Amino acid sequence: MSEMDLASPAPVVEAAEGEAAEKKAEEETEDELPEDTPPVELVDGYKPFVDEAKKKPELYGLEPDMDCVWRSDSLVDEELRKELIDAVATLENVPDDQKDWHPGSNGQVLDLVHPSLWPIIYGRSISLIDGKPIELPDSAIEDNFSDRFSWLPSELEIGADGKVKIVSYINNLSTGDQQKLFYPILERIFQRFVPLFNHVLADLHRRFQHWSRVDSPDSYTHDGEEVEWLFFEPHKEKFNELLGQFERGEELTVKMEDFIHEFPDTPEGDRLRDDIGDDYWEEPEDDEDDGDDEKKEKRDTAPYQVRDLGDLKLNRIWTPPNITEEIKLEGKTAKVIVKLANIILTPENPQYEGGSWHVEAMMNERIISTGIYYYAQENITNSELGFRRTIDSMEDMGWSLPQDSNWTTVHNMSSSGNTVQEIGGIKTKNNRAIAFPNIYQHQVQPFELVDKTKPGYRKVLVFFLCDPSKENEVPTSRVVAPQQPEARKDLVDTLRQGPLGDLPEEVFHLIVEALPPVVTREEAEKYRGELMEERSSFINDSEAVQGESYSLCEH
Repeated sequence: MSEMDLASPAPVVEAAEGEAAEKKAEEETEDELPEDTPPVELVDGYKPFVDEAKKKPELYGLEPDMDCVWRSDSLVDEELRKELIDAVATLENVPDDQKDWHPGSNGQVLDLVHPSLWPIIYGRSISLIDGKPIELPDSAIEDNFSDRFSWLPSELEIGADGKVKIVSYINNLSTGDQQKLFYPILERIFQRFVPLFNHVLADLHRRFQHWSRVDSPDSYTHDGEEVEWLFFEPHKEKFNELLGQFERGEELTVKMEDFIHEFPDTPEGDRLRDDIGDDYWEEPEDDEDDGDDEKKEKRDTAPYQVRDLGDLKLNRIWTPPNITEEIKLEGKTAKVIVKLANIILTPENPQYEGGSWHVEAMMNERIISTGIYYYAQENITNSELGFRRTIDSMEDMGWSLPQDSNWTTVHNMSSSGNTVQEIGGIKTKNNRAIAFPNIYQHQVQPFELVDKTKPGYRKVLVFFLCDPSKENEVPTSRVVAPQQPEARKDLVDTLRQGPLGDLPEEVFHLIVEALPPVVTREEAEKYRGELMEERSSFINDSEAVQGESYSLCEH
């Protein structure tokens, strides 16, 4: 069993928050586990967590996926989802010359609300507090901070009961009509994301992302006792049987270990011994006279070696995180960046090739977690959001560089290259919500049209949660006035309808001129191009993203 198998508890366990669950988790962690305890028995112990979660509507059906990644397929009810779809239609149904196709997306990604347009521009964006240009924070570190731009978060107040109130405007969604239409919807959706974010933050608090559940394997020899033999065809049949039980939600009763043998002392083993013979213990030689069917028969009946893949660390079995008062978002004001985007495929442009591996933004925004809601999709194939992580150093992970190629299988890393470890993917199906930490690189995997004669799409709502600690200095929309020309026009119209509208026109004009200057659409698109170029260079060059170099070359 590889580390990835054990690092992805979602197929066999669901999480629940609560005193009983936490108490049981603590007891299991503290108790010394017998070394011969089967992992299946440990997994079975989490069934009460599943039952408890189903009784708690305030958890919105959340469940764990891979380490620090949480998901829900029942986060948003159908009525609220429909409200979001109808609201977003007002952004979609605009003239073609007003549609904002994301640069470099081959006309497939339609940006509806994107933080790279009208961001904070250091030295130009004006603070409403003192009327001065906003400057780069003193704490900025040259290599990880942009000295030119920062995305602009909004402030969302989260009550002790979890209710959410947007208290400063959402960038690029700030006109009066947009606020009336969108904000009540987004408040209710973010309220449902709060438990997901709480669990991500709690996992990060216990440094869950650094857990390695498998010891590196010892080296092996072909003739040593570590080598066992597995017969391809019966193993394949049993594996498919086990997979079928899992997909149907049935109890997993197939015992795969019964099909790992040197030569099983059973009638089946006798048959294999007689049928295979000594020749099949050696690598088959190419024979031009052998037909394809004969080669396949040899391959399917020949045994192959099962090598040591390391030992399970029983003290690293998954347990639910402890959501403390210090960690949870309730009772706090969150800094959140909002994004709305569609990926649109057509018969003329039917395939989406996938995105790049990246972490979100730079240190300016201090994004700590990302929440994605896949609220609508049609006529597209299955796809995943892939995850991988960088390893600071082998020593920090408790690993040493072995002389054994099995090491790469256990830890899902290539035999030479950067310290980047694949940790899996999560299906991005309709109405699914996902929250994950921004320490992971992620990538939208490719997908395409199912029916190539019809268009298809995927629509997402994204919440970027900035570091909620008081040390986070990123300015919010409470400090920066809307910079869009249409938002300024909306503000001026509002002022005219109030008491200021009764002033002489000359006086009113002086008041308007004193407002912070706007950034034209042309300027905003120019700044966006510079921002994207800067951040693309950061992703390509940053050691934080690419990882340290290492080599597993044998000596």
